[in-house]
Amino acid sequence: MDVVAIGDNISDCYVAIGQVFPGGNAVNVSVAAARSGGRSAYIGAVGDDARGQLLIDSLTAESVDVGRLRVVPGQTACCQVLHADGDRQFGTTNRGVALFTPTLDDLAFAATASIVHSTYCSGLEDFVPELASRGRVSFDFSDRIDDGYADDLLPYVHVAEFSAAHLDDRECAELLRWAGSRGPGYVLVTRGGRGAMLYDGERITAAEAAPSEVIDTLGAGDSFIGRALYGLIHDEPAPALLAASARAAARTCTAWGAYGHGLPLARLSTCCGDRGEAVAAAAPMESESAHLEE
Repeated sequence: MDVVAIGDNISDCYVAIGQVFPGGNAVNVSVAAARSGGRSAYIGAVGDDARGQLLIDSLTAESVDVGRLRVVPGQTACCQVLHADGDRQFGTTNRGVALFTPTLDDLAFAATASIVHSTYCSGLEDFVPELASRGRVSFDFSDRIDDGYADDLLPYVHVAEFSAAHLDDRECAELLRWAGSRGPGYVLVTRGGRGAMLYDGERITAAEAAPSEVIDTLGAGDSFIGRALYGLIHDEPAPALLAASARAAARTCTAWGAYGHGLPLARLSTCCGDRGEAVAAAAPMESESAHLEE
């Protein structure tokens, strides 16, 4: 197994176009790794509802191992994705049953992978040391840079990822070196339309974003991470790895949803309540500007 992703999942409800798409950082990374040619699996929890089945079916279609994806009574997590003046916004969110406690069998299965990936939004911080004791860990800190969140986790992480479109080149270099000094073998910073940077403990390699006909940027950063992990596992040179990851992110931007597999909202139960739907109706969805946002 190349990549096992453990943690969050969500149904992204695009109410303005009447579609719901499977997603979530851990889910998206597992799909991106599989699309890169690797063997991947996802560990998480979904509800016993139509959105949970959509996520299971989509992962199966993408050749992601779902043997440790559990179905539990309750609602699958969902979030309303809204657009106003071309900018993506997130409306009402329901975490549903997505937060879960891994079993010893889950941890043992994760240890079979070349790397196990988790994220800041999965609620699994307490399990990172245990995962690290069994193998290599990738962790997406998103933009949690200045609040002390990463300090205690970085020593257990082999590949650390940050979103830093708001930082300039000097600030990104400082972030890369600071995070690398805490223990990771690699630190990856994605910067939306400004590309990405990778630090291997000795040198920083930068790459530009790949051009794209942008429809929807949701999941682009996760696609970048999934492809980058595949490249690191297979010892790709940093410039080639970053270029391939940028192309994967660009492809994600060419269609709605993090990795497609949308279904009409009318075929599913109510997503996150009427309040968000009313907001979405007042803000019709538009194509985004040509940025690869996380």
